[in-house]
Parts: sequence; C-alpha cells; structure tokens
Amino acid sequence: MISVLPALLVAAVLAPPPQQRPASPELQTQPPATAPTETAPETTAPLGPGKVVWATTTDEAHDRAEKGGKFVFFEFTQAECGNCKRMDSLLYPAFDFEALLTSSIPIKIDIESPEGKSIASRYSLEQAPAVLITTPQGRLVFMMEGFFNQPEFFRHANAGIAGYRKWAKQIDAQNVATLSAKEAFDSGNELYHRSDPQAAVPRLKRAATAPGGNPKQREDALELLAAAELDSGQPTASRKTTEKLIATTKDRQRRERAELFRAQIPLAENRPAEALALFRKFQKDHPTSPHLTKVKELVTRLQERVAKP
Repeated sequence: MISVLPALLVAAVLAPPPQQRPASPELQTQPPATAPTETAPETTAPLGPGKVVWATTTDEAHDRAEKGGKFVFFEFTQAECGNCKRMDSLLYPAFDFEALLTSSIPIKIDIESPEGKSIASRYSLEQAPAVLITTPQGRLVFMMEGFFNQPEFFRHANAGIAGYRKWAKQIDAQNVATLSAKEAFDSGNELYHRSDPQAAVPRLKRAATAPGGNPKQREDALELLAAAELDSGQPTASRKTTEKLIATTKDRQRRERAELFRAQIPLAENRPAEALALFRKFQKDHPTSPHLTKVKELVTRLQERVAKP
C-alpha cells in the first residue's frame, strides 16, 4: 500500500479546513460509462475550439455536463507559457479534438488563479499545460501534464476515457456487500485515487471486515478508510477508524502513521490547538521517528496559528 500520509502532512497546516467534496455516485448520478447521447444545443453562445461552446465558469461546466450526461474537460494554461500556445495550435484545428469534445464540456483555467490552484492541488497537478477530464461530480477520468505531440495526446486521452468507461461499468455493477476483501480494497483504492472518497468509503469498510481477509489487508483498508472518511467530510468517523487501527495494529510504523493522521483530524474541524497537542504528544512518544523533522515544522506553524487572536 502507498501511504497517503506524506501528502497529508505537507498540507495539514498550510490549507484551510477542507470543504466537503461533491456527492459521490452513491448519491448522485455519474455520467454514463458509454458515449453520451447527443442533446439539443445548450446555448446560443459562439462556438469555440472543437466547434463547441466552452464554459466560462466551473459551475457552468459542471451544470451543463451533469444535464447533458457528459464529462468536464479542463484545460490548464498559464501566462508566458509557450508550450500552452503550442498545444492549442496543434490540438484545436484537429478533427480528433472536435470528436474528443463531443463527450465533454470544456473550460480553460489559469493554473495560477485561486480556482486553478485549488483544482490543481486536488488532483496533484503542478504545471501547465495540463488537461484534466472528470465526471460532473469530480471523479477523475483522465489527466495529462505537459504536452509532447498531437498523436500522443489523442492516443492517451482516448485510451484513458475508454478505460474509465469500462472500469466505471464494473464499479456500477458491484454489489459491495458480496465483494472479497481484495476486490473491495482494490475498488476503494482506485476510487480514492480518482478523487471519489465517498464511493470509496463503503468498499473500504467492506475490505476491512470481509471474511477471508488477512491482518495486513484489513489494516491497509482501515488506513485508507480513515483518509477517505476525512476527505468526505466525516472527521468523527475518521477519528473512530484511526483509533481502531492504533489499538489493533502490531506494526510499529503503521501505528506511527495512524497517530500522525489522528493529529491532523482536528484541523478539519478548525481545532488547531487540539492538533498541536497531539503533534507534541507524538514528539514525546516517538523521539526517533523518521517523521520527526516534518512534525517539528508543523508544530512551529501550528504554534504561530494558535497564537494569532
């Protein structure tokens, strides 16, 4: 299992309390896994590249995508970005670009804008040009950073969309209560890393309790479940899951990670003083931990944050 702890530690103090993500496909309808049905024109606005109407806000893009059963196509650009201009000049005139956008509502975003930074952070995008395709609810379909050439882009984008549709059909057909521990974990892990923690939660719960699972599988599931619950806006459930993991694991390194994660949960509830106390306790309890340097940095920043009126 790849631990999510390093990324969480970096963001723990720098970011404000996280907002709840959009509802998952358990609660809202995802775009169909097959090609969407063509609908009547949505607006009389001028056509843009790809002979479609580009959205001017992310809210508009999500609303139109949800109504039309389509994906959202984000193009990230940046001032003084020569490769961004090169990408546009090669993609926009191509018929393949027009075909690609038949299933999406496109929008162009400056990666340095506040909204661009927020979206880029959520999907771990670091540079422009970049293309991100998601469902209207935010589940990752395809992502590309940088640009090399036109054929490579279309090959990867089309393969990514086709792969997503095939996988989404399998997810939609699942009966979570009957999944094996491995099937449940693999599905939950994929959903979490596709930025859909809400749909990941029930599968990770199943992975942690399914008959036949071994201790490592159960603990892997609990560790990722706590992160998914926190990202879903469920700090109380995340804390309970983390406490269970701390109480039952015999793996010292996993227990350390769980204790660090527990210290971050109060930040999601805007309780920095409680988080500071837990990080200080970690320093006292684990004086030789490999995470200690990062923890010291977090303690310093939290002290400054708590000291502010």
